[in-house]
Amino acid sequence: MLFMDVSTWDPSNRDKILEHFKRLEIPDGIDVINQWIDLSGNRYYILYEAESAEAYGAFNLPWSDICVIDSVPVMEASEFMQLLPKYQKK
Repeated sequence: MLFMDVSTWDPSNRDKILEHFKRLEIPDGIDVINQWIDLSGNRYYILYEAESAEAYGAFNLPWSDICVIDSVPVMEASEFMQLLPKYQKK
């Protein structure tokens, strides 16, 4: 499943966040598609595919002590539009 995460942290945790990034190892079952940093310095965006709930947890839980992760399952709009007729009331 495809996820878009937005991670935020208190500016006072900046050094801890940088240390986490230096040690970051992407777990098996996670395919990172792209990442972006908010230029204001306290927000991070990442788009990735998670093969399982276990991979998802292994990727996000190590960050839970220093930041808040808003994680949203997403899909391309064209894919969604193909699904839409199946769920529309007739």
